[in-house]
Amino acid sequence: MKTHDMRRSSRLFFVALVAALAATLFASAASTQAGKKPITRKGLVEAVKINGLSTAEMIQFIQRRGVDFEMTADAEQELQQAGARPEVVEAARSNYRPPATETAVATPAARPANTPPRNNAGQPVPQGPPLSKNEIVTMLQGGIASSRVEQFVEARGVTFALTPDITSEIKSAGGDRSLIGAITEKGPAQTADNSANSSSPSPFGSNTAAQPAANNAPDYDDFIDRASSAISAQDWNSAMNYAALAARLDPAQPRAYTLLGTMLLYVRQDVNSAEQAMRAAIERGGSAAFHVYHDHDGAFGQYCEGSFFVTKSGVSYKANDGRDTFETDDSNIKEAKINLFTGAQVGAFHIKPVQKINGRDNFNFAPGTKSKAESELIIRLIKAY
Repeated sequence: MKTHDMRRSSRLFFVALVAALAATLFASAASTQAGKKPITRKGLVEAVKINGLSTAEMIQFIQRRGVDFEMTADAEQELQQAGARPEVVEAARSNYRPPATETAVATPAARPANTPPRNNAGQPVPQGPPLSKNEIVTMLQGGIASSRVEQFVEARGVTFALTPDITSEIKSAGGDRSLIGAITEKGPAQTADNSANSSSPSPFGSNTAAQPAANNAPDYDDFIDRASSAISAQDWNSAMNYAALAARLDPAQPRAYTLLGTMLLYVRQDVNSAEQAMRAAIERGGSAAFHVYHDHDGAFGQYCEGSFFVTKSGVSYKANDGRDTFETDDSNIKEAKINLFTGAQVGAFHIKPVQKINGRDNFNFAPGTKSKAESELIIRLIKAY
């Protein structure tokens, strides 16, 4: 078994898995400034390919946000080729929402960074936490005028200090010198440490961030979208803080807990806290999501990789290449145990169904961390629900 290849693949794939859980369905973070935008065709296809959401969760978010495209024969074929199940295609077909017409806002001429802030007119800025660098870039790339982004910077501040590279990135995204000046004035003395191993508040504690104000404040989806933006930049501390804020704002929804559980497992390597978050997600009707390798030859010499989900009602596996993808209820799980031989060196486990699935009566999986502890977590969750 080529464990070094699997480790390299795992590092790349788990980032994509977490990003998909966060909200890769949404093409633009500009939706945080107005009504939620429907999912784009490209966004839905990419989310299906990444396999970061279970079928049930995918359907829920399609129903909640809608899609901005009609289900033509061409669109249906593209989704099917990406691996979308029929239920996902039908959900998109029945939840078409034409995108709202927006009025373009012209960007005024740039001003030197050291001149006073311009008097920006327009909609007030909703209260919320300071902006990360990636949020500013995403807003600009999403078509929000530099002057409007500057309003957010002046009202909320930023979490980072400018460097030559960051300045160049913001300008490339459409930021002008006036915005750069505002960031300089509102930024901290130095950037925060966002490494995965840095010390940061517990996502279940009360110190993740201040509770947002009730009026015109970001809502649950806004914080999930912000977590997505932070994940794209691998700004893990901010991503966890935003997900925790979402969980605190609406504790009945599962998605923030799913996101926290996945990051705690793969970024922090904190199995105990990950299990706590994953159980919260499952209990609220969501899922615990894992990156796994599915064995094809009985020795993990040949395998595919994908996402393994545990829910209240059963388990599912979504292969990246569509091979051996399946969903099954708890009633059809005869056995779920840690392997003593096949793949034992990478902490493998197996699922045996009562009725064969895809012609198979046994599925061997190696966990993304190559750790027996992750497999034991998966088995505990399967047996607990």
